[in-house]
Amino acid sequence: YVVGHNLIKAHAEAWHLYNETYRAKQGGLISITINSDWAEPRNPHNQEDINAARRFLQFFLGWFAHPIFKNGDYNEVMKTRIRERSLAQGLNQSRLPEFTESEKQRIKGTYDYFGLNHYTTVLTYNVNYPAGVLSYDSDRGVASVTDRSWLNSGSFWLKVTPFGFRKLLRWIKEEYNNPPIYVTENGISERGAFDFNDTWRTHYYRTYINEALKAVVLDGVDLRGYTAWTLMDNFEWAVGFDEKFGFYHVNFTDPNLPRRPKASARYYSQIINCNGFPDPATGPH
Repeated sequence: YVVGHNLIKAHAEAWHLYNETYRAKQGGLISITINSDWAEPRNPHNQEDINAARRFLQFFLGWFAHPIFKNGDYNEVMKTRIRERSLAQGLNQSRLPEFTESEKQRIKGTYDYFGLNHYTTVLTYNVNYPAGVLSYDSDRGVASVTDRSWLNSGSFWLKVTPFGFRKLLRWIKEEYNNPPIYVTENGISERGAFDFNDTWRTHYYRTYINEALKAVVLDGVDLRGYTAWTLMDNFEWAVGFDEKFGFYHVNFTDPNLPRRPKASARYYSQIINCNGFPDPATGPH
């Protein structure tokens, strides 16, 4: 929480610096990108599960979005939960730091758009941790599972759930007063034996981009841009080269690192060229 607190304050300073010193000359846009899954209640008829889904989003996306896109302060869900658990643990104040009034004014509105990384959806339910457990998970009080019918990917955490993309975009619109949104990451991985005919990746992009289109056309979401993750296979954090997200296969055993397009690259380039979905009945456009 201390690190997140300083990150939000540092973001605000960077935004103000750009706004006051460089914007007039450069005409650029500056903001923050926040990664978030969508959360559904495990049982949509169970109020505890519904509340757990709300807490999941407020502790994940809302942690950073609420101060910047709303009022300069943390959301009430986080403030109340962390304060209550901190006091129950014998502390005399919340483990979630507080912004001063001047800091709130400095943070509020420090965005030109909402940057969003999104990949997947989870099913959430309530978990009551013992009072003595001090952690983000215990403060949140949420556990998550996935539906066994959801398609897998090369990453254990990433299930193919396009419906959640539209729901998250609509939630951001409603929660943060319809900001312009740029999707800065969205994609799917593979692991193990390699196949250039990556039909599952084409399926992922077709269905997710279609849900983004629904969010724009049917829900009035102000979606300005979309960026796939990623152009080519690369080094993926703790999993290194084992999980590959790229449209282009990179042969890491060859010192020249040759790149070769997968089938999904051709499909995605058609969407870009046509500014829409290819219609098999009428050719590529």
